[in-house]
Amino acid sequence: MKVAICDFDERYVSSLLTYLYGKCTNVTFSSFTTIEDYMASLLNNEYSYTIMGDEFYEVYKVSNEENGVVSDVKEDKLIILSASIDNLQSEEAYQTIYKYGPMDGLYRMMSSSRERTSNGKSFAIYSPFHHELTEMYGISMCKMLEETENVLLIDMVNIPIIRRLIRDGPRNGIIDVIYKLENNRTWEIKDLLENYNGIDVLPMSFCPTDISSISKKQWKALLDYIDSLNYGAYVFIFEDINQGFREIIEYVDNCILINRRGDYYQKRQEEMKDFVEKIANKVTSIELQMSANNLNEGCYKIEELLTGNLFQYVRSQNY
Repeated sequence: MKVAICDFDERYVSSLLTYLYGKCTNVTFSSFTTIEDYMASLLNNEYSYTIMGDEFYEVYKVSNEENGVVSDVKEDKLIILSASIDNLQSEEAYQTIYKYGPMDGLYRMMSSSRERTSNGKSFAIYSPFHHELTEMYGISMCKMLEETENVLLIDMVNIPIIRRLIRDGPRNGIIDVIYKLENNRTWEIKDLLENYNGIDVLPMSFCPTDISSISKKQWKALLDYIDSLNYGAYVFIFEDINQGFREIIEYVDNCILINRRGDYYQKRQEEMKDFVEKIANKVTSIELQMSANNLNEGCYKIEELLTGNLFQYVRSQNY
């Protein structure tokens, strides 16, 4: 793991480096006391985390704006050292800590922020061109995994089919869990989960636009909480790229891309795969030849898809 430390105060940077080198293993630190040196380093380096003094960060932002440059710093991988104890609360995705407080606090923040693998198997399913059977593929995967594992399905489809399968429709969803986490209410996850044939389900809320309002910071908090539940398998189904897309793809063991057949789709599907491969632990690309186009209302039975050819195909993939 590579970490950049940026601050105008050379003595502070030197002291911080001495402390962190004594605490951290398998970490490479680079330090910068000028904006120019830091920006030059970004040409050949990508940092897992960046620790910046607040003044340094403000000058860095202004410099980028003046030069029309997009910041290379990912806010969810950024820790700001605040010179004032009054500026620690922030709605931004980055974390903030008092610069002159005990350095143990910074070390704990770095340790808790490290990327880690899920406790169980974990999959994300996404179709760049919205294959109509994407959600059914994910539910079929859950059905297969449920034979040997406790499974949690996080369904992020705007108007999910899973609603039809849950008796009386889901009462809660992702938004409810985020609200409980942020407000420290007394609650139990079992009260917010739905269940479909032994599969625990956390769907989107009743309003299809709610997913766009969930911030990166909220997605990360949700992932941390979900991981603590110790399920044997987790399945995330995307319909669109939301603000938590990168965080979820980095979290899961395998991102499954469901592709459509045809030259019209192929080039752009390959471009999406190239992008996902840069952030995913593993990418599996599938050209799903099945379709719902030849099914009419009279014979379109959701349950049949979960026992027929689609389910058998998913089972053959040996996830």
